[in-house]
Amino acid sequence: MQSQFLRRSFFLRRSFFRVPFSTAFLILSLAWLPALAQEKSPPANHAGVQAVKIPIAILDEPKTVDPATLVPDFLSVPATVVFDGAPLKGVFTWLQKDKEINLLVDYKALANAKILDTDPVYEELKDVPIYLLLDRLETQGIGWYVQDDSLYITSREEAKNHGTTVRYNLGDLFDVGYVSQELLSTIMHCCGGRWGSDSDAAEGSVLLLGDIAFIRQTDAIHREIAGLLAAIRKHGRRTFTLDSPGNDIIRSTMGQKITIDFQETPLIVAVQEIATQAQMDIRLDRAALARGSVRDRTPVTLKLADQKLSTVLRSLLSNLNLKWYLRDDVLWITTAGAASVFHKTAVYDVRDLCLDQDESNALKDAIQRQSRSIWKPRTVEVGVMETPVPGVLVVRHRETALDEVLQLIEDYRFALRASKRRVVETPELDPKEVITGYYRLPRPLATDMQVEIPKQVLPESWKSEDRPNAPGTIQGISIDAKGVLAQSENLVLMIRQTRTAHQMIGKLIQTLIDSKTIDSNATLDTTKKPEKKSGTFGSRLMPVPATP
Repeated sequence: MQSQFLRRSFFLRRSFFRVPFSTAFLILSLAWLPALAQEKSPPANHAGVQAVKIPIAILDEPKTVDPATLVPDFLSVPATVVFDGAPLKGVFTWLQKDKEINLLVDYKALANAKILDTDPVYEELKDVPIYLLLDRLETQGIGWYVQDDSLYITSREEAKNHGTTVRYNLGDLFDVGYVSQELLSTIMHCCGGRWGSDSDAAEGSVLLLGDIAFIRQTDAIHREIAGLLAAIRKHGRRTFTLDSPGNDIIRSTMGQKITIDFQETPLIVAVQEIATQAQMDIRLDRAALARGSVRDRTPVTLKLADQKLSTVLRSLLSNLNLKWYLRDDVLWITTAGAASVFHKTAVYDVRDLCLDQDESNALKDAIQRQSRSIWKPRTVEVGVMETPVPGVLVVRHRETALDEVLQLIEDYRFALRASKRRVVETPELDPKEVITGYYRLPRPLATDMQVEIPKQVLPESWKSEDRPNAPGTIQGISIDAKGVLAQSENLVLMIRQTRTAHQMIGKLIQTLIDSKTIDSNATLDTTKKPEKKSGTFGSRLMPVPATP
């Protein structure tokens, strides 16, 4: 009995008392599902968290935070225009005269980037916001930002060096349980841009004063931050933090069927044919292709009848090592390298799966192990996954990886709902059983407790001359339960007592450490073991078995 208890003794490590608990294995596949004996009540520390027995509704909306809500009004106004080879200067003229925008062009920066105002522009807007035109011009190396109600046009690289400081009030998020360190970490790792010291104007910085975060970043990254915070405040099953509604329309049409027959057809012609049949804007990323081995006139051969658009694109591009992604209401075809660095951020509602941080960590680990995508904690070049608060999962990765995350989450939900929770029988513990416990304490505290414990905890139960048959003994030793010499600043108390006494001793020591008030008459409940921390996720989705 003693040797068995040594593996489950009460220890104080680094001055913190730990009650032993069983370790639950992490879900690594759908073939193994968790089984917990009882429901747990969620803490009221996050808005939207409901009682266990009340079903948590995971809504489909909102699907995205519209970038049009995050740009100045004069760039969110819908416009219709066609530039069919018009010079870049003609675009500037249209913005200034037709749309009455105060426009400033950095011609020197454009020239340094080898961009001329005579370069042709092939763009079209059909009753969509003006900012989409500016974003699409980035594929030609053009960047933009807004300052003092004026639109500045410059090179893309120069725009990355223009930082401004914006104030973000995070008080409402702190009020519902978000922790400043985790929230700011999520902002920095799940938004693009460079982060460093505020002494370098080219890199972003964060300073938190009270509820206000002062963040220095580029105009584009500030939009990402604003979109992320908006999605955290209100999100659904999956909410993109900065994605135009037109992209979702394209996603919904990827299942439509088309028929193609390409025989040594130039790639640009094949793409135009697919775009015509699908009735969507599909383009080649010419700048990225120019850096690779594929050209827009590269011949392609492919014949497919009545196949989904997604299948056609995958078949066509795989042979050329090309990829596609959605941006600014356009399906872009580019190189694998260019597609791999274009990441999006999405917020997932996983309140039904993650009650606490342990469950959140288990869910993250399961997704990263079971997805095909590459993940590296807090590294923006690969995939990043953060849980700023239990029940909220923020992921930054390629859109195909975000789709995979969504599918895994839905698979976990289905598996857990379809599984039966199985009650684990736990043996009753005899409160009068005498066992030996080892308590490692700072030496001064241990010396005092060696004298005070017999006075404070069931005084009549300690062995003495008057009570030679009492079970309780206490002794200070210099080695721990494993036979290792205790550190000089620590002392191990070896206490032989009943389970009830040990429970009270543990509470007393923890009270002294935490400075909390406890009920000195508290005793051990022998009908159940101490509640164990969760090592998996989603237990609340598993139905409770009927009482026989």
